[in-house]
Amino acid sequence: MSVTVYQNARIFTGAGDVIEKGLLAVSHAHTQFVAPERGKTPVKVAAALGDKLEYVGAADGYSVPADAEVVDLAGCTVLPGLIDCAARLDTLHPGADDYVDNIGTAYRTFIAYRAAAEALNCGVTTVRALGMPNNIDIGLKTAIQKTMFFGPGILACGPTYAVTGGCGHERYGLAMASGSDELRRAMRIHIARGLDGVTLQVSGKPLASLGGEYHQEMSDRELHDLVKHAHGAEKRVMAAASGDPSVSACIDAGADIILEGRRIGKENLAAMAEKGMGCVPCLVSTPAQYAAEHKAVVAEAIRAGVAIGAGTGILPSQPVEGTVAIIRELELLVECGMTPAQALTAATSGAAGLVGSRAGVLAAGRPADFIAVEGAPDKDIAAMRKVAMVVKSGRRAFLTAGEAKERGFHIMGPGYEVAGGTTIDWTKGAVQGVIAPESYNDKWNLYKEI
Repeated sequence: MSVTVYQNARIFTGAGDVIEKGLLAVSHAHTQFVAPERGKTPVKVAAALGDKLEYVGAADGYSVPADAEVVDLAGCTVLPGLIDCAARLDTLHPGADDYVDNIGTAYRTFIAYRAAAEALNCGVTTVRALGMPNNIDIGLKTAIQKTMFFGPGILACGPTYAVTGGCGHERYGLAMASGSDELRRAMRIHIARGLDGVTLQVSGKPLASLGGEYHQEMSDRELHDLVKHAHGAEKRVMAAASGDPSVSACIDAGADIILEGRRIGKENLAAMAEKGMGCVPCLVSTPAQYAAEHKAVVAEAIRAGVAIGAGTGILPSQPVEGTVAIIRELELLVECGMTPAQALTAATSGAAGLVGSRAGVLAAGRPADFIAVEGAPDKDIAAMRKVAMVVKSGRRAFLTAGEAKERGFHIMGPGYEVAGGTTIDWTKGAVQGVIAPESYNDKWNLYKEI
């Protein structure tokens, strides 16, 4: 086992405090593929993604091992890796109507991995994926967990469940059915395949016949039955709902999170706050004609004490107004009345609480998912535009702080080799003799720019 120490940084822990001149120590668990004796099964020595935060705190509280790799992050703030609570990973371009399944599942899977890799390079270490049927998100999650690929943690939520012929019915990503029994049947199948959560489409577009109000497409009975079934399987429910009728129905049914929520009255916001119901507004993907109204709703939600989670509704890495979608979302939350520290919480510990992730907080024993940015983003959110380092599961994706010029990751994470073939068990992490504790730093040097 080896250790990497990150020192001389401000640390925004995600738990409500900031450590000045702090230090983080990551212990690296190494996996070796042990060649079996003839006729016997290979033995896994250690988990492939076993790196953990060994220490987070003041520098004088930790004794740096003589053989540790030491990284100086002077001038930077370290914070938990960002969590995108509602991201699209399977689209070629968010501005185009390319959700129609005209490119096939196989190619869409490659698009999803590319988008996940881009998200990691933007500081997003956990993604709750939206609208991904055909097991794409489950397959992506499994491949990353087994270190077949390097990427952010994936919370797989499968397709979005919607009524037959509802809003967006011509697009890819919906599981449409009529009535509670048909919808639950589809949900049962997907949950059995390994979903981490469930997404429902409750409302459609505003209709002139309703005086411009959003149309509630999913019936109260369907909504109630689906939420009950999901909770029975211990899955959190995110409901795409705008307009008071739809939001009221979601509150009554016991949904956990409102997605978008482009029109919610004060009474419903108060009820959401009282019940501990969250909201992921995805301001960055709100159409221009609804932007002002939506920001006003989010501002009122913040005042009411509704738990807000950061989400994009599009690719986290999508260029938006001089930055990327996930960073612009944080800026928009600040524009709605959050302090910079509150906005960071909405993308770290607050987001983790909403979507059910163990990430989001920097503390000993927690996942080694963190980023570093130049400056103090808890004081000025604009500093988030200067991400200088991303670490996922203890392995650096890149580092540009100070004099360091380590390039972005390749298809495999630092410390892992592209080795094996169709018969390799990727949970072993490596073939015999490739990874050994004493060679970790030497292997990492291969990823540095010359």
